[in-house]
Amino acid sequence: MDLSPYTVLIGEQPTPVVCFSFVLGFSRWQFIRFVEHADVHSVCHSHVLAFEALGGVPHTILYDRMKQVVIYSERDRVVFHELFAALVRHYGFRAVPLAPGYKEGKGKVENPFRYVEGNFLAGRKFHDWADLEAKAQWGLRERAWVRVHRTTQEQPLLRLEQERPHLIALPHRRFEAATVVPRLIGDDFCVVWETNRYSVPPRYAGHTAWARVLEGQLEVRLEAEIIATHRLRSTRGQRYLAPEHEAEFRQRSSSRHVLREQFLRLGTAAAAFAAGLEQERKGAAGYHMRQILDLAGRVGTSRVAEALRHAERYAAFDYQAVTRIVAGKPPRKSAQLQPHALTPANLGSYLKGAGTHQRNPEDYQQIAERRTPKGAGRKDDDNGQ
Repeated sequence: MDLSPYTVLIGEQPTPVVCFSFVLGFSRWQFIRFVEHADVHSVCHSHVLAFEALGGVPHTILYDRMKQVVIYSERDRVVFHELFAALVRHYGFRAVPLAPGYKEGKGKVENPFRYVEGNFLAGRKFHDWADLEAKAQWGLRERAWVRVHRTTQEQPLLRLEQERPHLIALPHRRFEAATVVPRLIGDDFCVVWETNRYSVPPRYAGHTAWARVLEGQLEVRLEAEIIATHRLRSTRGQRYLAPEHEAEFRQRSSSRHVLREQFLRLGTAAAAFAAGLEQERKGAAGYHMRQILDLAGRVGTSRVAEALRHAERYAAFDYQAVTRIVAGKPPRKSAQLQPHALTPANLGSYLKGAGTHQRNPEDYQQIAERRTPKGAGRKDDDNGQ
């Protein structure tokens, strides 16, 4: 496996790219792809694609001591990058890092970029990145794999049939080379990556999704569904809205008052619940109202109305709490205690019975009165306690 940088014309603009090359020693079957930045995530993902195109994994793969593979080396040992080491364990092959500049260690495999430079890139220009990748794969299928190799005097694809039975079988699960982290979809129906915000369909506001980043591409996934994709930007503090997400937001905003009117028909408790829901959930309130209305359609208005009254009492403003109450389970949120409820009625007697103290009981009573909302606390008894 090796990497090589090039500058190619993409959309008439000279663009720096890196070519990933993977060549089998016996058959000379080759896999290539182009990336913008060859970081460790991209290099590991390129391995995954190469293994899948090959239909198996070689037992041994040779490498130069590139930083994406080896992060530290001594004369007798190397330390692999953590992600690359995970890739090796996942597929079960042996990675052999060669001494720097020791090209002969790769055996009979000639310059792996001879085809790339002499047959593929020479004189070509590409419309965009997708065009570059599509033509690279077409060149492999229609030329590199079926041409008669100058050394073996056979087609790599035919020799691969002899080589393939000796490969390690692919595991059932694909290796994940991307960065994947949970992200809360905000009330502005966006997820944060670094300092920028990227939109998803507004109906998912308030959900927690998975943000998957690889090779400059952001995918937002909710369970198994990809709900949005964006190219990452190098700006800071900006918000990027996909046109279809903005259009959906406008449509939902125009119908929000109709949704609220329908929700208020659930009974007298619906108004108080809606007010709390809008204060706590803000832009995502409409989503929760819609889910509760769907629930009312399944179990009946009266059961949902009673659940709304119970949920509002416990300040549990979300559709999941209402669903749990309908199912006979208590809401997860507990009622919030008022500040004055924490202050004993006869504070002086309370403190005298609590052991030694540094102040007179009257001092503590004055502090409690200052912190208790007007009219919320209880009056002192006749003894001033």
